[in-house]
Amino acid sequence: MKYNKSYKGGNFNDYFEYLETIKSKISKDLYDFVSDVQRHDLSEKSLHDSRIKKIEYEFISKDTYQVSLLLTGENRTFELRFNKVSQFNMKQQNLGDLYKDLITYEVGIEEDTFGNDKIVFRAEFPFEAGVFEVYSENLEITENILQQG
Repeated sequence: MKYNKSYKGGNFNDYFEYLETIKSKISKDLYDFVSDVQRHDLSEKSLHDSRIKKIEYEFISKDTYQVSLLLTGENRTFELRFNKVSQFNMKQQNLGDLYKDLITYEVGIEEDTFGNDKIVFRAEFPFEAGVFEVYSENLEITENILQQG
């Protein structure tokens, strides 16, 4: 994780200062989501402890790919849609428990392997054994509250 080191006992100040520098390069909705402290802490609005339910990788048209990630938390789901994906990496060492517990995530602007500035999303899973990383032109995050009962 390049900016977000809070899972190692630090705080989010450096990450939030970084988000301020890229605010004009990402959508307002994405900025509002990732700059909300409750999206990173242990609250019910956080992606922390959510599990990957589904990953879809889709060819849209010539050189255009889309990735969708569905995460399930304790009381809500989060759908992340990455449009015009240029790079997608997933590291896994086992399939049993690897994607059960999202530890931390970050959004940033970085160069992909082609030298183009893209939105990057990284999520880290238990014991740094699992990493999910996508570089794309656009990232949309929606959430749905699950019915209790």
